[in-house]
Amino acid sequence: MGIKDWFPSGENKNNDGWRLDIVSLLAVIGESSMESHSQALTSSWTCILPRIIPAPQALLKPSRPTRMPQVNAAVVGVHNGTLVQTLNYFPNILHPVEDFPAFAFKVLKITHAHNKLPPPTPGTPLDRAKASSASNSVELGMIESGHALPPARQSTISTIRDRLSRDNQKPRVPPQVLSPLNILSVLSFLWTIGLIIWARFLHDGTAIVALATISCASSIVGYASWWSPVLMKRTFKSKVPAGDVIIRNREGAFLLVKCNEDVARELYIGTEECQYYVGTQLYRILVGFGTFLLMVSVVLLGNCNFAMQAAIGASYIVLNGAFWGSSLIRKDRFWDLSNYDVEDITPFDAQNAHLEQEDTIEGRPSFTRTMWYAIRETKKIGWVKRGGAAPKTDEWDEWLKLAEQNASDGNSKWNAVEVREAVVGVAESTPQMAAEDAAEQHVPAYEVPPPATR
Repeated sequence: MGIKDWFPSGENKNNDGWRLDIVSLLAVIGESSMESHSQALTSSWTCILPRIIPAPQALLKPSRPTRMPQVNAAVVGVHNGTLVQTLNYFPNILHPVEDFPAFAFKVLKITHAHNKLPPPTPGTPLDRAKASSASNSVELGMIESGHALPPARQSTISTIRDRLSRDNQKPRVPPQVLSPLNILSVLSFLWTIGLIIWARFLHDGTAIVALATISCASSIVGYASWWSPVLMKRTFKSKVPAGDVIIRNREGAFLLVKCNEDVARELYIGTEECQYYVGTQLYRILVGFGTFLLMVSVVLLGNCNFAMQAAIGASYIVLNGAFWGSSLIRKDRFWDLSNYDVEDITPFDAQNAHLEQEDTIEGRPSFTRTMWYAIRETKKIGWVKRGGAAPKTDEWDEWLKLAEQNASDGNSKWNAVEVREAVVGVAESTPQMAAEDAAEQHVPAYEVPPPATR
């Protein structure tokens, strides 16, 4: 008996070949990768293309998310004092705070890009334009014929116009035209057509019905989940202070973003909303129908002939690998953030705040030194207290006042860490250290004042 007799050979005709009856299982594997791409995948019109996709059940959710994922980081307004405990999704793409090393410091200037046309408004193609054109035509025709518009009609037209006006004015972040997910969607659509043609050539009707059913399921579920990200916009244009914000992550890194109030409201202070094309009730109906089609297609995939099972199984393996590989690509390749210009204006002496500059107490990276860099650039300490960056003690308040004074005076070479050791260091000594010092000076331990708490 040779080694080749240890494994199946060829097609399973006499119970001694390969069996691919569980190829339908490959259609539902890869849910974790698809779930991480679900929002970016369904933000483009390509999500409605009928095609095979790995784990379509990842889109079959009882409810849809109303916001984008957020990052834990303190976002504090330098001038207006606003405090947000999380960082929104899109600014974290512009400057990923998770990638900042401990005690790092950076200053960015973010402005609206010039000569940028507003992105298209959401909705089914031309629906909103047709609705507006139709309402204007009816209104004009009735006025020209001498008939006055009824009050209910006037109210309806006014409501439509107001809603269209508000939707057009809201800033949006469209997906990249050539994003990896869009490319995968188009290629999988073309590949699905090729599989159907191949099944027709092999006279495998079951494979044709199975591919058509699972493609329709992905198309229906994709349309039900189709959405557009909408950013917050200022309603009034009154004169307000600058919208500069300070972002502090859990590793002690600080990021100062210099921007106006419009940019701050869109990216940092406001909320990112998910505006869907389909209502909630219709979404549930479509998801239920898509679930039924998915179950039918799984049964049909297990009854295709051997050649089509091998082709479909290989297709799902390749698609799973492609979607997993796309998760390794930077997120700015998926979203079009060209409406914002980002400029790094970090001072030269603070660019390596996370690295040791010299072997002194002032030259070593520390939270105090990085916070001093931020105070030096903002010339304010209100954001420090508002965001809880420093302990609330009298000693720390004294150090913050000294830091603000030196920042206002332009003393960029102030020894912030040495002063902190002198002002706050005594208050941070432990009870055991205080008792040892008292013993050396022959002072009773009970006369030693308790240390201040941080």
